[in-house]
Amino acid sequence: MNSLDLHGIKHAEVKQLFDTFIYENMKKRSFEVEVITGISDQMKKIVFELTDEYKFDYYQDLLNPGKIIIKII
Repeated sequence: MNSLDLHGIKHAEVKQLFDTFIYENMKKRSFEVEVITGISDQMKKIVFELTDEYKFDYYQDLLNPGKIIIKII
């Protein structure tokens, strides 16, 4: 599964990285991807909001709450 690791990324930079990551994975016809947010509640909120804009389903990994799995197809 392809992943986007947001450790060390500034909040203001997330949208551009996320959009590019999603676009590239849609072109590859990936079924799902993971976004690693770490423990930052603000980073998780940003990713949840961006995922909602795309109207994708997603869930937090039960064993690693710092990882969000996004179903893109």
